[in-house]
Parts: sequence; structure tokens; C-alpha cells
Amino acid sequence: MAEGSADLMDADDYTNVINGIRYPPHVKKENLEALAEFDIRNDDIVLVTFPKAGSNWILEIVNKILVTSGKIDASSSDDMIAMGKLEFQYSHEPRPRHVMLQECASPRVILTHLSSDTAPPGISHPQNKAKIIVVMRNPKDTAVSYFHFEQKRRSMDGRKPLPSWDEYSQLFLAGKHTYGCFFDHVLGWWQKRDDPHFLFLKYEDMKKDLPSAVKTVAEFLQVKMDDASIRSIAHACTFSNMKGTLDNSRFYDRAVLARKGRVGDWKTMFTDEQSKFFDQKFKTKLEGTGLHFDFE
Repeated sequence: MAEGSADLMDADDYTNVINGIRYPPHVKKENLEALAEFDIRNDDIVLVTFPKAGSNWILEIVNKILVTSGKIDASSSDDMIAMGKLEFQYSHEPRPRHVMLQECASPRVILTHLSSDTAPPGISHPQNKAKIIVVMRNPKDTAVSYFHFEQKRRSMDGRKPLPSWDEYSQLFLAGKHTYGCFFDHVLGWWQKRDDPHFLFLKYEDMKKDLPSAVKTVAEFLQVKMDDASIRSIAHACTFSNMKGTLDNSRFYDRAVLARKGRVGDWKTMFTDEQSKFFDQKFKTKLEGTGLHFDFE
């Protein structure tokens, strides 16, 4: 660990540390504890990602599938994101999002970055007909995307910048940035892969063949779609088209989300030594689990 980097993060009062995990300020201990009683409905659709691993992409796809199929009224993904992450409570609102979600009409689309051992039992161990879509992205591109996103957010909020990329990459690797260890997060959810309530998608596979991913999601949601509709949704959800949607979002944190959306962009930031450290961590944490990623 680069000298001083841990201290810099520890001194950042813009985060909360709960049970050893660092969270954004919108995540409060009392709300995480209350989520143990969060009621999951039969027709809920839950989208699970580690931050910067494709949450807004899968949200856009699910939104367009539901609108096209008539399962929900015409709306934008902004309307869906208005509820925010399941675990959030914004400072300007008196009620947390998990309470507000209880008043939403079905089918609800619920977003979360929580790990499998922190998410509500109805999501991590579903007993009804709820559907959970988990999107995963390779850790190197995730770290680079997260770094740039955080720098933009901090600049907009008037906060001090993150440490250097070298220091940040070490914090990410050690699980000392928000939402904890990437590897523990993905592995916790990956252990649910044989449960029919879950669909697992890889960011890199979606980049390779988006129409196939759209079709897979529609089938998982038990929505019948013709090929023309699938192609139309895939076209609308390409990075270039989605970037316009996000750039014009009414929510400022969505407006800084889209950057490059590339697989392999990590090569523009990583040194050989940093890449080696990530490879070693990947091997230590995930070797033998059957979980693999494409890195270019």
C-alpha cells in the first residue's frame, strides 16, 4: 500500500464505514439493518452489480423490454432510477428508498450494489418468483471506470480529489474503497449461479453481442419479443446511444456516468506491476470458482 493512501481514505468524511465496509454517505447503518425485513414481491426484478460494472446499462435494457412489451407504461430509465439504489437514503429526503419502494406499483425494478451477505434475504435467498439479474465486469476495467467516476463526482461536489491512480488501484484491490472487496462481492453472488431465480451476465459478453444479451434478458423475464424488437432495443442500448441518454439525465450523478464503455480500457492506466498485482489477487480469490472474465 502506498504510504498515506489509507489515511487519506480514512479521513474522507464523505463515506460511512459499516461492519468494516466503506459505503457512500447515502448508505446508513440503520437502513442496512432494516433491509432484513424488506418485502420482495413475486414480480420484482432486482438488478445487482458492483459499482461501475453495468448497472445503468442493464437498467436501460430492462426498461425498454418492459415498455416495449407493455408490462409498464412508457417511461425512461430516469423514471426508474428516481427511486435510487435500494440501500440509499438521500439527505434531502426524509425517508429511505427501501421505504419509498414499498409504495411503488408492480412490477418494481430494484437496483442494488450490496453484497450477497448484506442484501435482503428475499434477494440473496429468494423463495418466491422474483428475478435477480447480476451483471459483472472484469475488475481492471471496473477499477478504472470507478476511479474516473469518483474524480468527476468529487470535482462537482467540491471535495478533495482521490489519491493518485496508483494509490487508488491499491485501495480498490485491498477492498478499502466504497462497497468493499470487488472479488468477495462477485464471488458471493456467483455462488447463486445454479439458482433459477438468478441470471448472470458479463459486461464483456454484452459488448460482444448485445442483441443476444437482450434476448437472454427478455427470456429470463418471460417476455416474448420478436427479432425486430430485440434488434431495436439493442440498437437503443449501444454505448453511443446510451451516452446521449445519460448525458442528458435530470440526475447529475447519471450525467457523469458514461465515459468510454470499452473493454480493455484498463491498459491506458495500468502499469505492468499494477496489472500483475490484480492478476495475483484474481487468482487467489477466484481460481477454481468457474468465474472468468475477458480483459480485452
